[in-house]
Amino acid sequence: MNHLSTLTKQEFNRQKNTLNLIASENYPSPKVLELLGSVWSNKYGEGYPGKRYYAGNENTDEMEKYVQDLALRVFDKTDSYGVNVQVLSGSPANSTVYLAMLSSGDTIMSLNLANGGHLSHLHETSNYNKFFKHVTYDVVNIGDNTFEIDIENFKNTLETYKPKLVIVGFSAYPRGYKFSEMCKLAHKSGSLVLADIAHINGLVAAGLHDSPFGEGDEFADFVSMTTHKTLRGPRGALLFAKKEYITDINKTIFPGTNGGPHFHQIAATGQCLLEILGEDKYPDNIDFITYSKLVLSTCKEFENTLKGRGLEIISSTQTHLALVKLPSDSDSIVFQQKLERVGIISNRNMIPFDTKSAWRPSGMRFGTAALTSRGLDINGAKKIANMIVDTLFDTKDESTITKEVLELAQSLNWWY
Repeated sequence: MNHLSTLTKQEFNRQKNTLNLIASENYPSPKVLELLGSVWSNKYGEGYPGKRYYAGNENTDEMEKYVQDLALRVFDKTDSYGVNVQVLSGSPANSTVYLAMLSSGDTIMSLNLANGGHLSHLHETSNYNKFFKHVTYDVVNIGDNTFEIDIENFKNTLETYKPKLVIVGFSAYPRGYKFSEMCKLAHKSGSLVLADIAHINGLVAAGLHDSPFGEGDEFADFVSMTTHKTLRGPRGALLFAKKEYITDINKTIFPGTNGGPHFHQIAATGQCLLEILGEDKYPDNIDFITYSKLVLSTCKEFENTLKGRGLEIISSTQTHLALVKLPSDSDSIVFQQKLERVGIISNRNMIPFDTKSAWRPSGMRFGTAALTSRGLDINGAKKIANMIVDTLFDTKDESTITKEVLELAQSLNWWY
């Protein structure tokens, strides 16, 4: 066995025998993984269906159009959008909109990174700051440490800066996003709107979250998403645009930024969309809406248990993720490492108006989508929350918690 094979086996065992609470990860079905390693990976095909620069693309043409149709069936209920399935991942999907629709010097407005936004939404370290101006909107505490989008601040920022593009989306915001209200305000000010639903697209597809798709000013002009979080697909992305903009989006992706599409990734995305539509099955045979409801209930039970054990919850969850403020004398890096030693995988995270750095923030982010795919129920969620608190406060020794974690992990489904 070569070293790469050894590492793959080690990673297989790590994933199987630990409890994954990273909100941006999930477990795709074996059929998705099979397509990622299929003959689709062998084919090159610059261009779009019917307009390729290479021969031998009759099957890839049909497959790409089929996956486009599946994506529109899942998300576009009003026949208002086109979709590009060639975009490689979430950040390039967002930057495609910038490059397609903006001119140098235009202003982009997005949620403050420290308060739940994402790096690809023009944080100060982004290369796109060389070309575009950037302003942020914020959250406000509505009581009981619950932070929601500050609509007054959102309106004032729109009026002051007149951004060309407004991004509505997040990476660490546990509340439901008010897409309709925010889109309507942004359009009223003359802005285009990009909704980044990378984290919550599964909830949107299941009808459990406000959707940015539709006709009229209360809906987004562009919708970007990754496919590997709550959709349970491969690492990849989809980029939707209102029909009047889809040609510009397509030209920006090819020939603007991409060469040959990753057909194995596109096919695997199609498989996860079939599972969402109920035209194929995830191994547990639970329909996607039921799965998504379980994600919400396990996350809520997990959060409630943490709160009951004395941890400070930030913004009571309405999604698949929970945000927790650690005690002031705790080091989030040390705690993340401590959890990893016992087999609980998580990530440290900034909380709203954090006074600490992004590298060593005050909080932790947890998500239940991945473990719910493995069959986690509310009792299991409660057990994990108790393990986390026991680890934090040393109410049990690490060897005991490690054993409990392994027992729970090995009791869950493992499809591979």
